[in-house]
Amino acid sequence: GRIDSRTGVSSRLRDYSDRLDEVVERALAGDVDLVVFTGDAYRGRDPNATRQRIFASRIHRIRGAGVPVFLLVGNHDLPAATGRANAVDIFETLAVPNVHVGREPGMHRVATKKGPIQVYALPWITQSRLYTQEQLRGLSTPEIRQQLADFCARSVLEAAAALDRTMPALLAAHVQIHGATYS
Repeated sequence: GRIDSRTGVSSRLRDYSDRLDEVVERALAGDVDLVVFTGDAYRGRDPNATRQRIFASRIHRIRGAGVPVFLLVGNHDLPAATGRANAVDIFETLAVPNVHVGREPGMHRVATKKGPIQVYALPWITQSRLYTQEQLRGLSTPEIRQQLADFCARSVLEAAAALDRTMPALLAAHVQIHGATYS
């Protein structure tokens, strides 16, 4: 990015802000029932206060209009060390009304103006999380990756089997697609 000499703001920060504004405007103009953000709220796990303020103010506008927000934790939101807060935990810590955080795999029931919806959260699962399990110690990296894929698939299938069929359901996942090529 480049610094705008007029405002002193990086063009990348401005782009971040503008894209979030587009999401907010579209959500509010489209009379949506729920906004789902599937991870990577920031470009890194330790966002600066300016980026946090930009993101939080957009979330505030959406939920202030009566639209619930579901924030899923992505790989860029995770701390470098176990036990530290992730980049979106503050919304859950402050119990911000109408904001739900999917930090662990599991089902969430979210109230919307048209009734409840089930959201199954499948946040980014780190390989290091699996390394701590006794039965997986000594496995190779490809074997750990396979265990991770199996865990994700199994958790989604189990959640699907347990759905309440009387209400809509949504899968919010921050995962790597098997066979995907990255540039």
